[in-house]
Amino acid sequence: MFWLILRLAPESVAVYPLLVPIAWLMTLASYALSPVIAGISIATGSNQVLWLGWFYTHDASLDGGIEQGKDGYDPAATGWKLWWQRVSWICRNPAYAFVAGPLGFSADGSTIILESGESYPPVSYWTVIRLKSGFRIFGYRHKTRWLGWKYTPIAGRHQLKSKPF
Repeated sequence: MFWLILRLAPESVAVYPLLVPIAWLMTLASYALSPVIAGISIATGSNQVLWLGWFYTHDASLDGGIEQGKDGYDPAATGWKLWWQRVSWICRNPAYAFVAGPLGFSADGSTIILESGESYPPVSYWTVIRLKSGFRIFGYRHKTRWLGWKYTPIAGRHQLKSKPF
């Protein structure tokens, strides 16, 4: 299957290994900065710290766990508990805005041109997506491992995924 993906999306296969270390560095920076970002949000009374927005998710505020009704996120939390929930949310979605923004692609007008396997449950699922520009990106998911770009867009973006283990 890899050779077919290489033939259908050679440019994205070539550029992907160059982007992965950047994504990993931003992820590590997100973990390190999460207490600071959460602290700034508490100090300013805002659930967004836009100038540090690349370090957390692009499709929800720092209270995304509350907004999405995730287990363990208390809507009545204040003080240290709210700070910890925001730290946890950043660490749950580290650098998502970055991997969806500069390293991702707009999903507007994109179409899947190759699917192989079952998308759910993802035992082994390959995709090639043609973007509106004609550029093609690949994606691979096997259980918890992700490579390439996510085939289902989040907030209108195909985000770079790099979870090899």
